[in-house]
Amino acid sequence: MAMQIIPAKPLSQKWLKASVIGSIWASFEIIFGSFLHNMRLPLSGMLLSFISVWLLMSFLQVWKENGLIWRAGIICALMKSISPSALILGPMIGIFTEALLIELFIYTFGKNLIGYMTGGAFAVLATLFHKIVSLLILYGFDFIKILADLYLFAVKQIDLENVSPAFLIALITFIYIITGMTGAVAGYLTGLKYLKRKSFYGNQAGPLLESKNQFSQQTVNQNYSLLFLLINLLSMIIILFLINSRYIIIAIISALIYVVFCILKYKNSLKRLKKISFWLSFMVITFAAAFLWNGFSHGAFFSVDGLIIGLKMNARAIIIVIGFASISVELKNPVIRSVLYHRGFANLYQSLNLAFSALPFLLSSLSKPVNSRKTISHISFYSILNQAEALFHIFEKENLLKPEVVIITGDIHQGKTTFVKKVISDLQEKKTRIAGFLAFGIDENGIRSGFNLIDIESLKQVELCSDKKDENRVKYGKYYFNADAIVFGNEILKKDNLIDKQLIVIDEVGPLELNGQGWSSSIDNVTNGNIVPELWVVRKSLVALISRRWSIGNVYVFDITNSSFKEVEDKISDIITNSVPLQ
Repeated sequence: MAMQIIPAKPLSQKWLKASVIGSIWASFEIIFGSFLHNMRLPLSGMLLSFISVWLLMSFLQVWKENGLIWRAGIICALMKSISPSALILGPMIGIFTEALLIELFIYTFGKNLIGYMTGGAFAVLATLFHKIVSLLILYGFDFIKILADLYLFAVKQIDLENVSPAFLIALITFIYIITGMTGAVAGYLTGLKYLKRKSFYGNQAGPLLESKNQFSQQTVNQNYSLLFLLINLLSMIIILFLINSRYIIIAIISALIYVVFCILKYKNSLKRLKKISFWLSFMVITFAAAFLWNGFSHGAFFSVDGLIIGLKMNARAIIIVIGFASISVELKNPVIRSVLYHRGFANLYQSLNLAFSALPFLLSSLSKPVNSRKTISHISFYSILNQAEALFHIFEKENLLKPEVVIITGDIHQGKTTFVKKVISDLQEKKTRIAGFLAFGIDENGIRSGFNLIDIESLKQVELCSDKKDENRVKYGKYYFNADAIVFGNEILKKDNLIDKQLIVIDEVGPLELNGQGWSSSIDNVTNGNIVPELWVVRKSLVALISRRWSIGNVYVFDITNSSFKEVEDKISDIITNSVPLQ
């Protein structure tokens, strides 16, 4: 049989547990992070890190596998990408850094109180360093001089000139370290007490999972480009260099061009700039630079040089905020994801799929204590640990519920759809219940001019696309796609319309779907938590990418140039015999 098999790669228990921890951690970050931010509490970053350390140390008492925390950290960091904030790279890096530090010190000192406390201390302390580094990236090293002048001004006003900056830094560092150690001890005790009283909580009902994978969802109407990713990176580097040089006019012109480009290309790039807090910091930094830049060395309380420095710092911040927001969008490029998938990140992508499926339930359950102003207590953490174990068992089952897929492939215009039509006709004669659609080419004078979409059950057909220019249609490649046909196809693939079917046919899965368009969302729905076999038509050059784009079971690839109808029919019949129709 001329068939290639791409075997399914089920997740290990370590990755499944990391999915549980990562999803719960992300829920805490989103819910309590927003709560602390809205309350305008000082040291909110330290408090959120304290909660994270407490949570992670609790999990380490229940699940003791090495490598859980860094895996959970990268899952949580990527889940943070759905945060309403447009600038997601900073928080994502901070979360992953915390996880790496905890993992590092536990690996160094072992799974004991010393390892936990050291890891917790450095994880919380990392939030302070992350904040400092973020400010330096935003405003440059001139920010340090302004802070130093501001400190001298403040201590002079309150007659504490003998208090050195080193003492203040040491005091703040000590507070962060003690907070981290306290969180680690609290988590350690919580985990141990949960294990002793585990039977007291009983078996908690697991959450309902949602099939839609938010990580694979693309920004609406957003076209991705590796070229634009490179343009954003180079533009930021060049403009920042110009801002710090003597070429002020060129810097201003370049910055304005780049800002306009980002506004037109990326709708959310200005999201952070719309916040009042950003412009308050803008004014504070500008006036602080103007009044303090040379205030203590020359006896003057206003400096034109300082004003220019302040404006430069804020210009730098605006470019970085807009630039990173734009880069964050381009990093969601499905091409980048597909490449990473084939470079050893398949486990991560499948874990994210599971973690995101539980996120709506977790956000709903965790938001209740915050909204009712209840405190975080041992009892709430016990409940979370109990819920985590229930979620793990659900993930185990979900990990096995993956449909097997038969892919019919060949070159463009080689007759893939005709081949599939013959296979479907033969299977229908055997009373196989089939749903889905086929896309037949439309030829004019021997030249392909478009495609018609045909419902396999009703035989109703709609023009899918045409090479005739139409301003009311979306152009992809050389074709203009009919939005009504896309709706028609997605309607056919709704789960309610697939009840009791034994085979789902999708012709074809191609570049549109890889880019999160076309039938992409419907494929998400019919592949998650479903074992009904599927038959996909895929051009030869895209088989490798598409076979790993979705979380599916074994993939059987038949090339129409060296496969017979009977071989394909026999394989599909064999898969159907061992599967269960969608209920």
